[in-house]
Amino acid sequence: MSRDTKPRRKPGRERRALDVVVVGAGINGLVAANYLCRGGHRVTLIERKPRVGGACVSARMRHGGRNVVYAPGASVLGMMQTFVFTETGLADAVAVFKPRHPELVYFKDEPDPVVFYGSAARLAGELRRKCDERGDVAGFERDLEIVVRFLRRGFRAATPPTLADARKRLGGRLTSRWITGSARALLDHYFTSDRVKVFYAVSVTESGCVSLDEPYSAFTIALMSSGGIFDGKWGFVKGGIWKLTEALGAIDRALGVRIVVNAKVTAIDPDARTVSYSRRGKRRRLVADRIVLATDPLTAARLVNDEALIGKISAKRFLGTSGKLVMVFDKPVVWKGDTGARDFASALPVIMLADTLDGFERATLRAGRTSVDFAPGFLEIYPEGPAMRRLGARSRFHIISVFFKNLGFDRRGRDLPAVERRVSDLVLAKIANPDDLVRTLLLTPKDLSEAFFFPEGNIDHATLAHGQTFFDRNYSADPQRSFYQLGRYADVFVCGAGSYPCGSVAGTPGYMCAQQIMRLDR
Repeated sequence: MSRDTKPRRKPGRERRALDVVVVGAGINGLVAANYLCRGGHRVTLIERKPRVGGACVSARMRHGGRNVVYAPGASVLGMMQTFVFTETGLADAVAVFKPRHPELVYFKDEPDPVVFYGSAARLAGELRRKCDERGDVAGFERDLEIVVRFLRRGFRAATPPTLADARKRLGGRLTSRWITGSARALLDHYFTSDRVKVFYAVSVTESGCVSLDEPYSAFTIALMSSGGIFDGKWGFVKGGIWKLTEALGAIDRALGVRIVVNAKVTAIDPDARTVSYSRRGKRRRLVADRIVLATDPLTAARLVNDEALIGKISAKRFLGTSGKLVMVFDKPVVWKGDTGARDFASALPVIMLADTLDGFERATLRAGRTSVDFAPGFLEIYPEGPAMRRLGARSRFHIISVFFKNLGFDRRGRDLPAVERRVSDLVLAKIANPDDLVRTLLLTPKDLSEAFFFPEGNIDHATLAHGQTFFDRNYSADPQRSFYQLGRYADVFVCGAGSYPCGSVAGTPGYMCAQQIMRLDR
């Protein structure tokens, strides 16, 4: 690699332009490459697959002689920070949309949903009427916002989280309740209704089998509300979520990032700082000043061939139990009970299949302890078809994606027709035109593992569990000095979804890792 580019100069200091190799062109690799390139470094981005995007890509299936384009991995956008969206150039490249209608939550056989309004006062009234909730709804919303602001401040500053900083900014009471405490204790503090508690418990289990009684399980509730682009909520990208990574790949290329696809990394020498890869039958080797592994942590450890590090990371909890059902309709979906309110059709419904906290907990843990096909927990419905129509993107087919829990890791979706039918029927019970469904496709944790290299099918590359969340969600031998460092290697970093804070098409680990590299070089 060439080293003749002149370094950029800052007042009072000089930064050397570095040769950086980024491995993995998912959202974190693309974001890291973007910031490093704009910071004056020469960046080569290596991707194993034929295109960038990681788990944020499109796929095709055939129906009636036509292509149906769908998202096999991520479906919605929400945890990205506004500054990442703006500074990378994405804000000028893609159109996004957050439904104005609040989230709809259906409990078991109840025909009418609970509407989770954005106004704390209105929400408290709704929860009292429909769930007999008599707790401190306003206090929960107030304290959640305080903790979310603390998290966003850390993201922006690219500073790893610490309990000392949390206690300084939040105080001991909120730190013990929202950071180090259990989700059950937090929910019991604010709410009286099991149904309300179950709804907020959903966030805790999305990354895997996490007990509501685990220390630090409360933290995930705030973490999953910390997205900036839609103020803690979820929304859609015009044309499909994959348009986001396609656009960022094009932006990075225009900046000067060299993107090499169809390239399989075969070896990394962390001491010599070399990356060897094969492409089209030819072997190549790059020499770098810094190496960034935007992969899952286990792959990162294997690439540097460090047996001790492999063993340490392998001992962590990875098991994922999230599945996805893609439902294809040949006419626009019409929801039962549509009030005619703006964006009702594109609001995000959740169907709760357990209405007690203990029942929810049993289903969560059952998928991790036994060989079970499906332990019903909840269904999160992403109405992509209605959202695309709202954005002005027309398609022959109308897609609804269902993210749901809890599936075992043993079997592929094609081997579970009964589960596919059951989940489909649960969703169709809320739809007024079920006969317009023409195709379904079930993707299990095993499918996701094989398609996207998720360890044990975990969408966040590692479970958000005690001992591997907050400050402990790192793989560095010296996290106080170099949080995103991989093991003992001072010039090798890891920033996939398994790094703090987590994945969800946010790019936050990629941003924070890039900032750390640039600071270390000052």
